[in-house]
Amino acid sequence: MPIDRREQLNNLVTAVAQGYADCLDGIYYAAGGQMFAVAQGIVRDRAIAEDIVHDSLIKIAKYAHKYKKGTSALAWIMTIVRNTALDSLRKRKKEISADELYSLSSSDYLPEARENAIALEGAIAKLNEIERKIIYCRYYLDMTVRETAAQLKMSKSAVQRYQENAENKIKMILSGTDGSPHSL
Repeated sequence: MPIDRREQLNNLVTAVAQGYADCLDGIYYAAGGQMFAVAQGIVRDRAIAEDIVHDSLIKIAKYAHKYKKGTSALAWIMTIVRNTALDSLRKRKKEISADELYSLSSSDYLPEARENAIALEGAIAKLNEIERKIIYCRYYLDMTVRETAAQLKMSKSAVQRYQENAENKIKMILSGTDGSPHSL
């Protein structure tokens, strides 16, 4: 049975913490695409996003000993990427809104996938701020409900309710039952 991606990342981060720096390559191959997407979604610049991924890998190596085994390594990695990207924006004295925390409609996608991504991005934009943050944490950062609740300082049950409401709203918007023309 092949090892799943989540377990693979957990093992790689643990190995880096034990001094196996060559495992950073494995982290990059397993999660580099997502790391880049999160970074680019925040800074909106390909070159800067590449630098952020590089800087994030350095931070992963430096702080791997702080990773709590058994938690989601992908969420931990994406939090580092997000924080590194936000730090980069602060250094450039740009302000960011909750709506700019993600970008699905990358020009790297095939035209049909890009259309779907644009529709989904539009549906997410119609959510309230807390729903957008929960969707971002749960699906873009791959955080668990518990991790999302801790990050947003909410109860787990509140996160679950908001997530369910947000998912239902997105389904209604994409199916066109809310009066909008989008459909996937």
